[in-house]
Amino acid sequence: MWDLKEYRYASSPEDAVALLRKGPGRGMFIAGGTDLLLFPPACDFVVDVSRAGIDRLAATPDGDLFLGAAATLHTLTTDPLVTGFAGGAVSHAAAHCGNRPVRSTATLGGNLCNALPSADMAPVLIALDATCYIADVDNQESIPLVDFFTGPRRTVLGDRLLVGVALPAEAGRRVCRSRKLTRSAEDISLVQVAVALGMEGGRLDQVRIALGAVAPVPLRAGLAETALTDLDYHSDCTAAVADAAEIAAGECDPISDHRASAEYRRDMVRVLTGRLIAECLDDLRRGGNGGAA
Repeated sequence: MWDLKEYRYASSPEDAVALLRKGPGRGMFIAGGTDLLLFPPACDFVVDVSRAGIDRLAATPDGDLFLGAAATLHTLTTDPLVTGFAGGAVSHAAAHCGNRPVRSTATLGGNLCNALPSADMAPVLIALDATCYIADVDNQESIPLVDFFTGPRRTVLGDRLLVGVALPAEAGRRVCRSRKLTRSAEDISLVQVAVALGMEGGRLDQVRIALGAVAPVPLRAGLAETALTDLDYHSDCTAAVADAAEIAAGECDPISDHRASAEYRRDMVRVLTGRLIAECLDDLRRGGNGGAA
């Protein structure tokens, strides 16, 4: 049950952190609030960051893309800066998060900071080498998104605030596809896979395979990535794709629960990884970007 004593608005990221630390009692940040309404926490006050200036989307002159933590998932599906990056892979992932009312309220930062193993936006962002920007009262820190999660519902944040994530320009030139397996369109993910492939001189470079909902935290399948690196993508890659998919399945650590068994999840990692790699290879051969389901 909610038992709030105070509702505070922050005017900047630094102000938000200061208000959270001010006390008294336990406080939490709130943006869209979709998950907080479903699972009311035991806290004395909340700090609303919707006015803290962290909802912007911006591209740098070098082509890097910055996504503010308070940007709604719906905004990510429609903004040209996002739809034009990596073939719209980020927009595609956002468009498959919940339903339209949820996407209109839920934020990128909320999806990541809840730190569910099945966080829908994590795999595609990890596959695109996302960097997190984290605010303290007097400085900011940046870390790779793949290092942001420390366990189910746990992150490196502590009492700091996620300001946003940045995607490097070179990631925008990769072909990237993502897919998730659910029991229904709005259900929590059983398995998530994102694949991004770069190229250099006719060979695969900057291979990224990210997995979600199949380990305590979203992760990269590093051994599977290595198996594909430097592959001549104009050749017959059937065996290499199958091998990489099998390796990725061995790198995950799924659980069995009422939604699916660990064996099923592991098998679906193999299936989805193989399909997405093959689709990305087709995109490369056609000179496209991908991003579609």
